Amino acid sequence: MRAAVIGLGWWGKQIITYLHPSNKIQVTHGVDVQVEHLADFAKDHALILETDLNAVLNNPDIDAVILATPHSMHEEQALQIIAAGKQLFCEKPLALTSQGAKRILDAVQKQNFVLGIGHERRFEPALEEVLRAVKAGELGQILHVEANVSHNLFAKMSASNWRVQDQDAPAGALTALGVHLTDFFISLVGCPTHVRAKTGRVLKDAVGKDQVMVQLDFKEGITGSVTCLSTTPFHGRITVFGSLGWIEVKENGNVDWGLPSEMTITNSEAKRSFKSLPASNVVLKNFESWADAVAGKSVYRYTPEQIYNNIQVLEAIVYSSNHSSEIVAIH
Repeated sequence: MRAAVIGLGWWGKQIITYLHPSNKIQVTHGVDVQVEHLADFAKDHALILETDLNAVLNNPDIDAVILATPHSMHEEQALQIIAAGKQLFCEKPLALTSQGAKRILDAVQKQNFVLGIGHERRFEPALEEVLRAVKAGELGQILHVEANVSHNLFAKMSASNWRVQDQDAPAGALTALGVHLTDFFISLVGCPTHVRAKTGRVLKDAVGKDQVMVQLDFKEGITGSVTCLSTTPFHGRITVFGSLGWIEVKENGNVDWGLPSEMTITNSEAKRSFKSLPASNVVLKNFESWADAVAGKSVYRYTPEQIYNNIQVLEAIVYSSNHSSEIVAIH
């Protein structure tokens, strides 16, 4: 599959680097509004640079487009890409509204395409083990899921950076960071039924919103919580509690740091065991899984319903945080 990456900022370049060893996806083109500073990167990765999305949409040699642009641009650009007959892989979040997500998913279905989504966290060995244990019933009845994944990478950005602007990050760091967590919870216990959220700025000199707290209700009385802080050093913890035990995953760094994850597994007698799981190229795993699905070789693990539900949750979080933490029902 020959692909173009749209948006050659930090993450767009990371995607190209992660895909370098792939024999399933070859990135041949890159598109960015500012290509002057990309000459060395393009040379190192044998990229043809363009400044206009239409240049790749009209190119018959390109099979797919990988979208890594500011969040508020996703919907319009995604629909352009699909209408041009190109397979689409979109970085998260797919859209900022559930209506926008539905329009994209409907367009994908109409073309009989497979939508790729940038939730590579589900491919992390530790989280794959959590999902396996939950689905196998090893934890018994699931009672509660919680996560706190925070870092201060955004705090070092200029206030003019799109990643900290309300237009592209209406739920603060959760817009780009916490949506991985809600996606994972949806894969574990389904879509939440109710959401309550609070966002704010604790540090006066913080760039954008630096605190997001979310409470989630799921079916069968399961509860959940998500916290994202953007002015503290890296912290990553995901815990799933069940009637027969619990599992906690502690992460030592961001996905691009290449550090192992630590797991604590506790049984019904409160006996604990520990595992250390090495980092792996989860970005490559996600993309190649998508490429296999496009080729009809496998089923992609992210269903359209799950992708849509995650945007419903994001939209509810934004609404709740903008309306005095009002409880929002998801239908």
